[in-house]
Amino acid sequence: GFRSCRPSERCAPTSAMTSDRRERKRTKRPETQPENGEGYKYKIQERGLGSASSVPMDELGDGVSPKEPSFIIRNGVGTLRIPARRRACMSGIAKMRVEEGSVWVMGRQVTPEHGEVMLETDWANGPPLLLECMGALDEKRRDAVMFLKSFGEERGTSSLDCITTEDQLKQLGYCIWIGSPLERSIVSDAWLLGMDGLLKDALVQRNGGEALRIAICGAKGMGKSTMGRLVVNTLLNCFPMVAFLETDVGQPEFTPPGLVSITLIKHVVVGPPHMHQKHPARAHFIGDTSPKSDTALYTESVEALISWFRDHCMRRGISIPLVCNTNGWIRGVGLEVLKQILRVLDPTHIFQMTSSTASKNLPEGSFWLDPTTRQQVHCKHVSVPSVDTSALSELGGPKCLGAADCRDLMWFEFARQCAPRLEKWEIQLDNIEESFKLMVDFLCKEAPFVLPAKAVTISMTHDEIPEGMYAFVLNSSVVGLLEKNDGTKIPNCIGLGLVRGVDQEQGLLYILTPVPDNNLRNVETLALGQLEFPTVLLESESYPTPYISHWSIEKGGTGSGNMRSHSNKLGLPSA
Repeated sequence: GFRSCRPSERCAPTSAMTSDRRERKRTKRPETQPENGEGYKYKIQERGLGSASSVPMDELGDGVSPKEPSFIIRNGVGTLRIPARRRACMSGIAKMRVEEGSVWVMGRQVTPEHGEVMLETDWANGPPLLLECMGALDEKRRDAVMFLKSFGEERGTSSLDCITTEDQLKQLGYCIWIGSPLERSIVSDAWLLGMDGLLKDALVQRNGGEALRIAICGAKGMGKSTMGRLVVNTLLNCFPMVAFLETDVGQPEFTPPGLVSITLIKHVVVGPPHMHQKHPARAHFIGDTSPKSDTALYTESVEALISWFRDHCMRRGISIPLVCNTNGWIRGVGLEVLKQILRVLDPTHIFQMTSSTASKNLPEGSFWLDPTTRQQVHCKHVSVPSVDTSALSELGGPKCLGAADCRDLMWFEFARQCAPRLEKWEIQLDNIEESFKLMVDFLCKEAPFVLPAKAVTISMTHDEIPEGMYAFVLNSSVVGLLEKNDGTKIPNCIGLGLVRGVDQEQGLLYILTPVPDNNLRNVETLALGQLEFPTVLLESESYPTPYISHWSIEKGGTGSGNMRSHSNKLGLPSA
């Protein structure tokens, strides 16, 4: 079975392994202190526009509710005060603790009883996080006051007495701005109205009613992922845990691409998927970023997850709502696959994303039911408008990333978990290409797990491996780590692994994976699909990468293949 690689072993032929660690330069923040220990109030009018003005803390007036939100930095800790029903925007990574009142955080109502809450967003490649004051029980003081602390050991230790640009705010690891037009564009009123109705039904389930099963449907690029986070956070107001069924193998919310899974969520979810990757409770390996390559395997895997949820949660008396995020394939065979999934799920609620373009909309009503059966269904339909991502960019928001760019960021996070030497707050989001290059060296230096090839079964989900060719097929590939059969038709996938090298003479595989070594003992099969690891994470300037070439002969008759290229907005080099 798996074991850790010994330093004396010759590791992967794709790169040399060394224990050296590259020294990373850290940006030091100013050590100047405000005069007389005073804090300062900063107003950021819009993202990247204007300069911040500072006002001594005593001019804020203790106990007086301001008309506008205010932000104070004192001794490295930010204090954000928001009047009732007013909003502010936040980007970056920070720990938030509500001191007074109640704050609405993307559907989740956070109060002082919740303690510290992690807020993780990508200020360069994702929309900002909306914070809104929900008011307090004391009518005399309805402000929400929260403390924001930088995430990381070396952050938040000094005070800043002069902040004039957003770049200086980023020294804290997060940004706060007030009065931005994005405040009204991130979440529409129609979405909030749908959450009000869902919250009422959630209270019914908590009091012994039917377990909620919510499906989020719509075409690609309509905001299903954002709606999914909003629904999960709303349900967390009533339940300690929410189950999330992910059926979008191309842009999953909590796992790398190529999996369908169920993840149990206990804490508020904000930011894009690459900021909150989690280990699922149950997953099945599809091995592709689209179900089109094997719709039968895809459908069976999703149905197996729903069956597992019913056996392990619903029938054991555990009251957990289930949120299902569907993929954006809604035409032709894709529509039939969606109908089959919905018939098995039997949802109590459907949030259907709508567009002004008729071709992007699903049929109205309970379209998944067979009209000949005249089946009675008690499902609430909620039509919500799609998110206009182009409008966010026009209002000063971040650039809109395509599906391929989002997958690159998820693969980057997967690599960071495999070689955890680069912390989230150290990633240069404004120069992501440099972070990718740094991560490649970390992958080369990380000691992999060693697995005898004869100890496992090697299979391909969409093809067969010719006898004696497994070494050539597996090298530099992403594989699914499948557990021993537990009596179910489809085995559980405990995670993904990157085959960093193959030693054919000794019959050894060198694999990088974030899965703990005690879980690897149950791995019985390595499943190979059609997942492509970003080429920028395979090419190192310090170590040889003999299996990749930019200037090669035509692939015809050579047994080689071209790696997929895409026009990306991250600024990463493509193959």
